[in-house]
Amino acid sequence: MLRLIETTPPAIEPLTLDEAKLHLRVTSTVDDALITSLIVTARQMCESFTGLALIERDYSLYLDAWDKQEITLPRPPLVSVGLVNIYDADGNPAAFDASNYTVSVAGMPGRIALNDGISPPQPGRLSDGIEIQFTAGFGDAASDIPAPLVQGVKQLLAHLYERRGDEGGEPLRASGADSLFQTFRVMSLS
Repeated sequence: MLRLIETTPPAIEPLTLDEAKLHLRVTSTVDDALITSLIVTARQMCESFTGLALIERDYSLYLDAWDKQEITLPRPPLVSVGLVNIYDADGNPAAFDASNYTVSVAGMPGRIALNDGISPPQPGRLSDGIEIQFTAGFGDAASDIPAPLVQGVKQLLAHLYERRGDEGGEPLRASGADSLFQTFRVMSLS
């Protein structure tokens, strides 16, 4: 079993309020709070659909056991692995030495693999016995995000703003954002 926790939220969103208002052709400040919240919602919907992290942030992945030589890390693109903790039966963490594993940031998703001759670490606690702390995202600036993803967020934002929940259906499809997001969708082969 694995559990992913976002430990540091993104510092920015893919769109500023001014960029969103320009796209929506809104000039008043009456809906600023609504538009700001819809930017977050549109980003989260994009990330949920694609499996990506648009803006760089930190995560902790908790595993019950390290049962394979290689672990695929969710929410690509992977930037780095900061620390691997192995918890004892009392819940105390011990750092798993970085010389025991190799981190691959090439490709999506990124992965961490045990080096030759290294046996998988055995945690002392049965649940969440291994923690992998990592950073993922395209970068720390909105300009780092591929343009089709930003355009999809804009289209989704416009759909959510114009409809405000009044219309049923699937916002990703109705806005056309799904077709922009589709080529970036992370598919699992397992």
